[in-house]
Amino acid sequence: MSTPRISLPVIDRADSGIAVLNRWVTTTPEAQQSLADATLAAWARAPWPEGLLAVNCFVSTNGDTVLSYEQWTGERELRAYDGAAADAGRAGLDREIAAAAGDAERSEPFVCRLHRSSVTDARNVPSCVVITTFAFEEAATARAWSDAICHADATQPEPTPGSISRHFLLSLDGTDVLNYSEWLDEESHRKFLENPAQTPEWQQVEEFTGLTHGPGRRCRPHGGLTAPLSTTGSETA
Repeated sequence: MSTPRISLPVIDRADSGIAVLNRWVTTTPEAQQSLADATLAAWARAPWPEGLLAVNCFVSTNGDTVLSYEQWTGERELRAYDGAAADAGRAGLDREIAAAAGDAERSEPFVCRLHRSSVTDARNVPSCVVITTFAFEEAATARAWSDAICHADATQPEPTPGSISRHFLLSLDGTDVLNYSEWLDEESHRKFLENPAQTPEWQQVEEFTGLTHGPGRRCRPHGGLTAPLSTTGSETA
């Protein structure tokens, strides 16, 4: 697979109907870097699957997690790749990555669709991406919680310093949320958590119940690949 390397995905691209987040927890920062390199290398050597738009790799800033984010045109194309013959589809790719993963612990892939986005600053380029999952008892609550955060973003008197965008993706059954947010830098996100906004809209977000906070990490982009002949986001990582 010979394609342009890109640094960040366009989460809200119109042609992406479904996405997959893969997560590995490594034992050392050195193992993290090695696995991130191996993940991109495995994708780069493989034939580009039909319907795959982009693959991006992230490493957590604390040195223990590698995440890859796949964007597909739709569920049919994703399922075709997942079910393909061992050497031509997901099974072969997973074997190659697993060989490089060593003792890293892999979570179940998170398959999701974009629900909504909130862009607060399109002028700046993020150097920090925060990737977090949440589990809810009901799909309606997951949607309402995501909507409430976007509403709180849009109605606060001043934008959150350093916040660039938030994107909320729902699992196929609607009960789990992937929150992908872009920040100018780590310090901006850290200050946001330490000094949360006190508007009524943000207070309403805090009042939601029936949710479980999943793993969350501050990350930096490690690199990525985009579909051949696509110019979306094509630049050297």
